[in-house]
Amino acid sequence: MKKILKFGGSSVANGESIRQVASIIENTLNAGDDVFVVLSAMRGVTDALIEIAIGTREGQYVEPKLQEINELHEEAILELGLDSDFALVTTFGQYSSQIIDHLPNCPGPSIDFNMWKDSLLCFGELFSAKILSAFLKKSKIDTEVLDARKVVVTDSNYGNAYVHYQKSYDRIREYVMNRSRLQGITGFLGANEYGNTSTLGRSGSDYSASIFGAALNVDEIEIWTDVDGILTANPNLVDRPISIAELTYEEAMELAHAGAKVIFPPTMIPALYKRIPITIKNTFHPEAPGSRISQDRVLGGEVTVGLSSVSHVSMIRLQGAGMVGVKGINARLFTCLADKGISVMLVSQAFSEHSTCFALKPDETEKAVLAIEDEFSKEFKMKYIDKIRVESDLSLVAVVGEGMQTTPGIAGVIFEVLGRERINVEAIAQGSTKRNISFIVGDMDVKRAIQALHRRLFETV
Repeated sequence: MKKILKFGGSSVANGESIRQVASIIENTLNAGDDVFVVLSAMRGVTDALIEIAIGTREGQYVEPKLQEINELHEEAILELGLDSDFALVTTFGQYSSQIIDHLPNCPGPSIDFNMWKDSLLCFGELFSAKILSAFLKKSKIDTEVLDARKVVVTDSNYGNAYVHYQKSYDRIREYVMNRSRLQGITGFLGANEYGNTSTLGRSGSDYSASIFGAALNVDEIEIWTDVDGILTANPNLVDRPISIAELTYEEAMELAHAGAKVIFPPTMIPALYKRIPITIKNTFHPEAPGSRISQDRVLGGEVTVGLSSVSHVSMIRLQGAGMVGVKGINARLFTCLADKGISVMLVSQAFSEHSTCFALKPDETEKAVLAIEDEFSKEFKMKYIDKIRVESDLSLVAVVGEGMQTTPGIAGVIFEVLGRERINVEAIAQGSTKRNISFIVGDMDVKRAIQALHRRLFETV
């Protein structure tokens, strides 16, 4: 069997964790599987590098944060007994020097800061890949580091780059064709056609695993983290969340887009096209079965598979008598938002067409309001559309499950539970597939809503 094993930041957080990762890799190889390994930066390193980037731009003293990063990796090297590995120590020193040399080049307002920042963020994955590779070599597993920037081709949307799939697949296949060593691949990274470093978005290493899996036509992608799979709800919100044994790609995408953090939403796309199963496993509890994401899940009696939520969202409401029966209002609304790069999380429209509301991230609210005011300036002036109403301190909650498509009354159950808890619902949306019912409540009510729904949907015998 051919597999991708992807290990997140918590799985390579320190020397002890890296030792456990090496054990999992060795056991998988001993089982006769053909293995490719994708790695994240050590836990906290990417955040630290972002702090350094922002601090450098703002003229702050960033030396202490740099020292923290160095000490974290040095401790792991020492703990793994690699301090006498001259090649590793030399490489580590070179990378550290490159970071220091990179900082004075921080651009001014006229140059793309995100491009410069991506060139800094790459070092986290390079560090962890080099350390794991060195330890595997010490364990007699012949390994080399594959810097994903050599093979993953992206556009120039630095910080959240779009991957050119076919170009990347061709380069990946060509690169690994005649290589017998185990490949330790840097996740999260790519490069545009000019060779400039790009990153694939936060948690983009999951996405990297799926890209490499699709390119290499693997049989399975395993994403190793620090939880026993995808849970029915956020463990910070409910006391007894349940590990979901099986999900479809669509269920996983719905949960991820609505706030479930175990898997990065774009991860599903390459895997779905190639019908490659994805299994979420716990590095520190490898015997647990985890959660399997595939297209061939057999639906049982379950109606829903999970709940997810996004807190601290805003909602913009556009309403007015001049919207009723007027063609193209929503087309203009969402086009002007798209032109400004604003992503909408939920949309709800009154049947009368008198009002449309949508949820978005708070930091995009001001930009959205300005875009709408500009687009509909004539309608506002003529009072065809009322003043824009902005609501804050809200949360989006999603109830997800394939079984909802064939189960009458599930919406009634959901809103009966919320009504019993005296939780006010600000907006409701249901997709045409009926596998997701989403709604907006106040931040102060989200925990109570999730707990009540979890008791009713997953804890009731």
